[in-house]
Amino acid sequence: MVDLNRRGFIRSLFSIGSIGAASSSEAQVQARGKSAFVWCDLHNGHVGFPTGLDAPAIRPGSIAKLIAAAALVEDGFNTNLQFECTGTYKVGGNVGGKELSEVHCQFAHGSLDLRRALAYSCNCFFAQATRALTTRAFLTKARALGLSSPVAGRSSGLFPGAESESKPSLPYVLGLAADFKPNCLQLMRLAGLIAIGPGERLPVLHSSENFELKDKEKPLAVALTRKSAELLRSGMRLSVQEGTAAKLDPQNKMQIAAKTGTTDHGKKFQSQIIGFFPYDKPRNAFCLFSPAGTSVDAAVPEASNLILSTSW
Repeated sequence: MVDLNRRGFIRSLFSIGSIGAASSSEAQVQARGKSAFVWCDLHNGHVGFPTGLDAPAIRPGSIAKLIAAAALVEDGFNTNLQFECTGTYKVGGNVGGKELSEVHCQFAHGSLDLRRALAYSCNCFFAQATRALTTRAFLTKARALGLSSPVAGRSSGLFPGAESESKPSLPYVLGLAADFKPNCLQLMRLAGLIAIGPGERLPVLHSSENFELKDKEKPLAVALTRKSAELLRSGMRLSVQEGTAAKLDPQNKMQIAAKTGTTDHGKKFQSQIIGFFPYDKPRNAFCLFSPAGTSVDAAVPEASNLILSTSW
């Protein structure tokens, strides 16, 4: 049974997301009603498409907070600094021609530091912590993490042009900007880069469907400092232990680290989850897109079913 009150509240979280209608490609994916799951082997770069070759490109929702967190830490942000989440934060300002007065969280999270804000995906924390973060800084970090470049023989999803750099950063931080739509493979690669950490290179990702294209791409260096990488890794791990992805691996069979994201789509929602496992010695990274439902209702349980029912 659908919890209409809960879904109605969640819909109110996405007032920013109304800036720009959903693209036709998003509408087509929604109409098909098909989830997409992709995974990769971090040792050899092999990519698997167990649900088919679709790699939807949509707004990433709160997965984008990983990028914002990395940009903050590498700019000297105090990771012990706490902000209070009362469930609502008044923002003010003008975004995309529409007044943005406040952001919401489903629950009042109380006082949070950056790691816990990632785990619980706290909009109010990130609205406060990124007040001085420019869109240019966010997009520079996103570009360095491969979100504007091809992957596994597929072209990049939509990435903002230079004219977007002067816009407010909050829609990008919350993953709701209409001109920022990385595809599932790019988000999976982001999880892989976080997993292997700085000083390493992720193999060129490839599959049996596009193996001949492998040499056209270059291995990506991990554009993270040790401090930012550890913050992202620990925040993603906490998300699975007690945060928004707590139902992903409740018995800790796979030792997963993950980040969820939900965006509005008309009167419905679509969601994604990215992650890697096992946490201590990462071998695989993944991304799952669900065309209908929030991450808690759809993406997390769907990913759990796929991952826990597979022999890795």
